[in-house]
Amino acid sequence: MNEHIFIDLKEVGEDGTFKGIASVMDVEDLGGDIIDKGAFTKTLQENPKVPVLWQHDPSEVIGIGEVKEFNGKVYIDGKLDMTDPIAVKAHGKMKNKLIKGLSVGFQTIKSTWEKIGDRHVRHIGELKLFEVSVVTFAMNPGAQIIAVKSQEAIDERFKALESQISALTAELSTVKAAGTGEPAAKEPTEPVVDHSAALSIIDSLRARMIA
Repeated sequence: MNEHIFIDLKEVGEDGTFKGIASVMDVEDLGGDIIDKGAFTKTLQENPKVPVLWQHDPSEVIGIGEVKEFNGKVYIDGKLDMTDPIAVKAHGKMKNKLIKGLSVGFQTIKSTWEKIGDRHVRHIGELKLFEVSVVTFAMNPGAQIIAVKSQEAIDERFKALESQISALTAELSTVKAAGTGEPAAKEPTEPVVDHSAALSIIDSLRARMIA
């Protein structure tokens, strides 16, 4: 049995690539379901890549996506099949903000019920993810496209990111040289890269980009 929760779509590229939040844990949707943290862990370990469907129609596979869990959210990096007319239609509506949602289709493996006042809320403790769909209507009030970006805009963003990384790496080199009492080399021919520091910088900047 497929069940759905609707979240938001973040970025859409000219080549059919898109990024979005496919699910949020510990948040009640309008259907009275809460997906608990850890519910996606096993299914994503088994298979992080899932088909992307149009409106949960299994006959309309319009792409593929890689799903990852981070900080209580499930993110998807997807790619629409731009040779498929339905995918092209979906892409156009996504770009024009006529389609604003993503939805996950899954089977509940483990669940419990919590009584809140005079109603019951279902907690989903484990699920099996089958697909992520591009959808029209969202059960989650916050389900909407936040930004639609062309490939040129994405390229400019990455150029800016590279410039920030270069500047921060140079600053680290200056600080290290100051600590040893030696002047920093202005134009080293073979710079030594502190990989751990670089990774920390990249993670920090990526977090800023997602926020």
